[in-house]
Amino acid sequence: MEVGGSLPYHLKEPPSFQVAPCDQAVTEGQDVVMSVKARGQPKPMVYWLKDRVSVKTAGHFTVREMEDGTSEMRIGSAQRSDAGLYACRIINEYGSKQAECRLEVRGR
Repeated sequence: MEVGGSLPYHLKEPPSFQVAPCDQAVTEGQDVVMSVKARGQPKPMVYWLKDRVSVKTAGHFTVREMEDGTSEMRIGSAQRSDAGLYACRIINEYGSKQAECRLEVRGR
């Protein structure tokens, strides 16, 4: 094997979750924060889905990337209609992974 002929292994790493989202139960009107921490090289793109449909980051859904690599999706003032199965999908050119969590929103 030729030395220096290929990229070091750590520059090619399929995505993996260091922190996966977890199930949550909140009361209507509370804010919800779902967070994940992904690793991989190149850095994976993070996508959030609800009931298998991409979350539109508008209205009371916001997604932000923290400096430590954590990605969080915030639902401001959760409604009953926000309850469901959420998934976080992380993708880079070497693969993809998905983790799911359930959100329950109870009436006041």
